[in-house]
Amino acid sequence: MSTSLRHRLRGPAVACLAASCALLLAACGSEQKETTTTSGRIAPTPTGSTDGPSASASPSASPSPSASPRLTDDQAERRKLVPATKVAWDKAMQTAVATVPQGKLVETELTWAPPNATASGSASASPSASASASASASASASPSASAGARTPAWHTSVAASDGTLHDVWVDGVSGKVIGDEPDADQDAEDKQELADRLKRTTVTPEQAVQTATQDDKGTVTAVELDDDSWSVDVVDTGNWNKTTYEVSTTERRVLRKEVDRD
Repeated sequence: MSTSLRHRLRGPAVACLAASCALLLAACGSEQKETTTTSGRIAPTPTGSTDGPSASASPSASPSPSASPRLTDDQAERRKLVPATKVAWDKAMQTAVATVPQGKLVETELTWAPPNATASGSASASPSASASASASASASASPSASAGARTPAWHTSVAASDGTLHDVWVDGVSGKVIGDEPDADQDAEDKQELADRLKRTTVTPEQAVQTATQDDKGTVTAVELDDDSWSVDVVDTGNWNKTTYEVSTTERRVLRKEVDRD
């Protein structure tokens, strides 16, 4: 074949080769791209999708919510005790005061019941009766009475007309008396002093609590008669701080106020 003929044939061949390369590159551009999944495997992404992260990102990529403020030991204890209590302070007070003839409230405080505390009268049951009743009672026991659980209770001091104190425990869930005994530490002088203080007190504990909570609402956890004032503890269930109000025993007026943030 002559040289001129070979040159004429080579031209179309080169053109065909260039056209084929162009088609191959275009085909490669239309192939699927590859993106890395959160598991580390390669997954195909349809042509036309953006190269950015997928709109349905893994939940682990989202920012975690901010942690709640850390509570102190006292605040954490209040958060456990207050919601577990079903009987308000005034109902518990009425129950405790009714156990003492002509009784008057001296102090009541929400706390945990002592171990093995039971409703009044159960301690006198015979061993055989208590043993036979324990199996059936365990099935219907309230959560507060379940094994390992603590029961909230109102520890209340009630004074008789002569100033004799009685130590009364009222279950914070059932509202029943679970303990009642005279205060063995009082002498005659202590009784007389307490009787005189009660006579001078004209503001009732209910009025003292109403005065303390008229502006700041909360859960009352303690009421105590001091020398010249009623001390009222109120817990804010929003932050579990405790505020103590000193209310005059002769007029419905707040004398002092202190917030405990510990």
